[in-house]
Amino acid sequence: MTNPLQVSELVQYVKRELENDSLLQQVQVVGEVSNFKRHSSGHLYFTLKDEQSRMKAVMFARDASRVKTDIRDGARVIITARISVYVASGEMQLYVERMMEDGVGALYEAYVQLKEDVEARGWFEAEQKLPLPAFPQKIGIVTSPKGAALHDIATTLRRRYPQAAIVFAPVLVQGKEAAPQIVRAIEWMNEHQACDVMIIGRGGGSIEELWAFNEMPVVTAIHQSRIPIVSAVGHETDFTIADFVADVRAATPTAAAELVTPEAAELAKRLNELNRRLTRHYAQYITERKDQVQRLATSYGLKSPRVLLGLKQERLDRAEMGLNRIGKQMLQSKQQALTDQVNRFARIAMQERLAEQGRQLVRTRKQLERIHTVLRTKQDRLHQMIARLDSVSPTQVMLRGYTYVEQDGRLVRSVTELSDQTFRVQFHDGSILAKREDEEDGNRTIL
Repeated sequence: MTNPLQVSELVQYVKRELENDSLLQQVQVVGEVSNFKRHSSGHLYFTLKDEQSRMKAVMFARDASRVKTDIRDGARVIITARISVYVASGEMQLYVERMMEDGVGALYEAYVQLKEDVEARGWFEAEQKLPLPAFPQKIGIVTSPKGAALHDIATTLRRRYPQAAIVFAPVLVQGKEAAPQIVRAIEWMNEHQACDVMIIGRGGGSIEELWAFNEMPVVTAIHQSRIPIVSAVGHETDFTIADFVADVRAATPTAAAELVTPEAAELAKRLNELNRRLTRHYAQYITERKDQVQRLATSYGLKSPRVLLGLKQERLDRAEMGLNRIGKQMLQSKQQALTDQVNRFARIAMQERLAEQGRQLVRTRKQLERIHTVLRTKQDRLHQMIARLDSVSPTQVMLRGYTYVEQDGRLVRSVTELSDQTFRVQFHDGSILAKREDEEDGNRTIL
């Protein structure tokens, strides 16, 4: 007879035998939860039972953190676990890795599998997302005509951005026919370029009710859409595969409507600020050009010879032409931008405000015209000054037949100042050398 085994030896032997059986290292078991306890460490302890048997089970905190359902006594669950022996008590025990409520288990498993597959394709990446248009003219809505989502979206759009047209594609949002209808609606919107941005949504619900937005044809249609799509499926705690693939995910249908539209009041405020900046910019620009003209008018060039005066005149002409060209271009550009903004928001109840901005623009234009007139007057005065300077210049005098005499580098004003040496006679087009000779009668002769 062999020596008897210690209890611990027997328990260890059974533990090894169980853990060496690969079939028992990952089994799925369905049963009812009882004696459920959540430890402060995050571990879950409970008993899994049916009508004939029961087993103790433990789920460690790391795995328990992934459980999305609210587990309680009496809940019927499906677990994935391994079987081993708790050495201290010698009891066989389930070590749970995954757990879900029975009834949604198959759907949840399919959801997890599809999510992993789509994520592996890279469809969740930011590089795959399309940007939302800043000012959409047409907004598409794909949802049920009977649900609250349509009312929430339409009400928010009319309040925030009434000038945008709404293109509605009614579809079923749950049931067997829901996914094909959603796919056809997305494809129709793209084929006819019916909108600038599209909202796909419905109210919250169970995983079964939201399942149409987890089906691969719907997910593929969203990914392939050339129109940006905002997903508004369910509420803040509900996620579908469509949410992850869409270009933007909104927590609720109302939030989706807010994401795709600007705030009209904020746009009006921005328009006023642009008008103030335009006015201030023009005032500064004209002041700088007036200072430049003033500096040109009082510069040294007006007191210099003809060449320098001509250079300054050329610079003044270029500055004036540049001012006119830039002023016209800037005025046309800003006026066009302002006109575009006014036309875009023409249906917003702000006609009086826009009319005042138009009058301000007219006043600004008249101010530019007055400044242009002042510049013309300055230019005429400059031409007059040039003509006056030119009339008294030495060159003009010499052209009328006058000359002047230099001797030893100094100007000779009288014949008595001439010495016997040679001297220079300057004409308007050149000079000659001459010499004084005295005649016998005392007169002086110049050769």
